[in-house]
Order: sequence, then C-alpha cells, then structure tokens
Amino acid sequence: MTTSVLLTSEGTYPHYQGGVSVWCDQLIRQASGSQFDLFSIIHTPRQRLAFSLPENVRSMDSLSLWGTEEAGCLPLPFSEVYHRRLSTTPAAIAAGFLPLFRVVVRSVFEGPQSDPASLGEAFHALQLYFEKHDYSTTLTSQLAWECFKEIARRQPDFTLDEATTCMRWLVRYLAITARPFVQPSIVHASMAGMAAVPGVLLKLRFGTPFLLTEHGIYLRELYVSLSKMQMTAACRRFLLGWSQAIVRMNYYYADHITCLGEFNRKWQLRFGADLSKIEFVPNGVSARKFFPDPHRRPARLTVLTLARIFPLKGIDNLVRAIAIVHKQAPHIRFRILGEVADKEYFAECLHLVAENQIQDVIEWGVTKEPENEMRAAHVYCLPSVSEGLPYTLLEAMFSGLPVVSTNVGNVAETLGGTGLLVPPGRPDELAHALLTMLDRPGGAELRDRLAEAALERGRRHYTLEKAMRPFLTRYEVMSRCETSCQIV
Repeated sequence: MTTSVLLTSEGTYPHYQGGVSVWCDQLIRQASGSQFDLFSIIHTPRQRLAFSLPENVRSMDSLSLWGTEEAGCLPLPFSEVYHRRLSTTPAAIAAGFLPLFRVVVRSVFEGPQSDPASLGEAFHALQLYFEKHDYSTTLTSQLAWECFKEIARRQPDFTLDEATTCMRWLVRYLAITARPFVQPSIVHASMAGMAAVPGVLLKLRFGTPFLLTEHGIYLRELYVSLSKMQMTAACRRFLLGWSQAIVRMNYYYADHITCLGEFNRKWQLRFGADLSKIEFVPNGVSARKFFPDPHRRPARLTVLTLARIFPLKGIDNLVRAIAIVHKQAPHIRFRILGEVADKEYFAECLHLVAENQIQDVIEWGVTKEPENEMRAAHVYCLPSVSEGLPYTLLEAMFSGLPVVSTNVGNVAETLGGTGLLVPPGRPDELAHALLTMLDRPGGAELRDRLAEAALERGRRHYTLEKAMRPFLTRYEVMSRCETSCQIV
C-alpha cells in the first residue's frame, strides 16, 4: 500500500524560495515511493509557484490569509454556500460557535499558560461546525464581535481600536479551521506555526499520525520579528499569544518532532515540547551538485552571501561590515544574491550602501544556480540574526568555500570549528573576521585549511542521503501504525 503524506507549509514551499522550501522539495523527490498532497499557507492568492512539482505530488491546496474579499471562502457550489448561510442563524452561532470561540480567544490571551488539549479540541469542533455553517457569516457576526470584546476588555491597556485590529487578524487566522483536508496516511508539517494545525485536526478526527519538523524555531523568530514591527504593545502581545497557543497545541498533539540540533531542541523544550518526542535530524545537500572547483574562482577576491532580503538575514549589518572592510581593503568584492522579501528593509539597506559610498563593491541579484555561485567565490558570509541550520552553510561547506558567519542557531554545532564565528548584530566583528580571511598575512592559508576541514565534515555528517533517511524510515513506521490502528 502506497504511503500518502499531507505535507504542510507556511510562506515556503512550493510558492516561495528558501531553505525550508529546498528541504520540502528534497523530501518529496527522495520519498519517490510515497504520494504527497500539499497544503500551503500563502500571503496572497496571486502568489505563483516557485517550484515545479515532482510527479509524486498528486494534489495541492492553498489558503490565502490576505487578499480575498472574504476570509475562509471555499470554491463551493452556490447551492451549498446558500444552504450554509441559511443555517448560520444567531441561534446556531450562539449554541455551536461561541463556546468554542471563547476557548480560542482565552487561549490567545493566556499564551504560554494556555491548555493545548482544550485548544485542539476547540479547533476540531470548529472544523465540524464549519462543515455545516458559513465561516464569514459566523466570524463577522455581532455575536462573535461582542464575545471577543467581552474577553478583550479584561486585558490591561487594551483599547477598542486594538481589539478591532486583533479581531480582524483572528477572522483571517481561524479560516484554517474551515478548510477541508484530504485524509492521508501521515501529516507532515514543515514548521510549528499555523502550517501544523492540519496535523492536529486530522489526528483528532481520524487518528492520523502527525510528524512535525522544525528548521528554525517559529516562536523565537517571531520574537525577533515582532520587536521590529510598528504596532502597539497590546497588538504585539496578541500576535505572540496566538502563536504561543498554536505552537503549544502543535507540540502537544505531534507524535514525533524533529529538530536540527541542540540549539533548536532547547527552544522546543522551553515552549512545551515533550523531550521523548524530539529527534535530531540535520539538513543535507547533494555532493554531486555541490563540490569544489578552485579553477572557477575569479582573480578578484569575492565574498558571497545567498539569502532572501529581509531583517532576520542581517543584510543591513553585512552592509555596515562591508563599509568597514572597504576602507581597509577596497579590492574585495561582495555579491548578495536573493529575492527581496521585504521591500522597505531592502530600501534601508540600499540607503546604507549609498551613505557609505560602496555601490561599486556590492553586486545585488538572484540566482537559480547556487552551486555555480559558490564555486565562483573565495569566502561565504552568513550575517543572519536568527537561523536553524541554513542550507547555504552546508552548500558552502560542500563547495570547499570557507565560512564567516554569525553564531546563531545551529551554525556553530554544524561548522564544528571549521569557520569563523562572530556575534549577531556586530558589524565591526564581522568585518574583522572577513579581513582576517581576506586581507591579513596567512589569510589564503587559513581559507584553504578551513575549507578543507569543512568539506570533510560536510561529507561525513551532512549528505542528502543521511538527512532524508530518518524521514523515510519514520514514514514507514508511522504508515504501519496508521494501518494497524484502522484495522483495530
């Protein structure tokens, strides 16, 4: 019997580039004996696919959080929509929806103290409710708004304007409980946020095994993002509470959780994951695709960074470091390649470039051939504020490219002493490390020594085959469990 996997994602595969997307694509192609259904949470319905789907993907569904006239709208026949709206009376909302909605809203405001089991049961009951009732009519009803206000007004320093904003967010976020999902052998979520909610819903409804994989730590990265957002403290607390409650629920119901290293595991335990469920499974890359070729390196010393342009990648700090490097070593060239995920942030980076008059030493762009870009550089630089285990780090190691990186996530554990590390947010130290490799006596010998050690370490620990084998084994074990449970 062929194993069917519902692979879920949020802001990644198959609509967006990035490390998690690379991992999803690798997994599907390596698990060629399994069939995959994809569920992707996206920002706008206009988002196009960034990947060509492998042959063993049999279906794809997406939920657009924004950009639709109504939240939770489904492609249903008019007769079905009409019947659902007709049945969504004030009495039905009061009896079938409000008790569940109260559990959800209270869980959000309780955040890290919320009860994950109660929230999961409420989500499951909401899914059953929305199979017969209209989502938009329910969530935009006066009854729902009054219920939300009643709970929100008990919170300190929570104004009516803030309550309105937060209710609008909740109307969008809860739409995931109105989605129908295929019934697979296994649900595999690629992160612990909203993408993992289908795992909870299907586990509670059908007993479907639920596997949760984390690359970065969703909540930790949210902390960093929220600190930079222009919104009130009350609204930030609400967003954080929503995510804390969701992540705690997902950890609670997951049968198995994988992480990329000790750094990740500590954060997962801090946010409520059960130690007995957690397994280390690092990322991996193909040694056939990424390998050294010193003859491809240009005459001019070149530093490469491959990253989507948004705050967590620390590109602004890299630009500041480049300005320092340029004053001492103007011959060094920098290439920053990646799609712009945050236009305002990119504009800030360009302003820093102009302010420091370093336009001539930085090349911006995108690439679909990272293996060729790696072989055409002398040093790889990772300036991130937060990471899990970035693929570009492994790709640099396999390409024989020495690494200068911020000491974030599982980077130090992965490099194992084969690169230079600096604290995040310290462009002066980042510049010093780059100059040590590129413009100090013995720099060339240091680059060669670190590159050779990193290549050997990568081939020993981080091959694609080693990275994927635990998931293929887990699919087999979970699929047998799911089959036996159905027989019983």
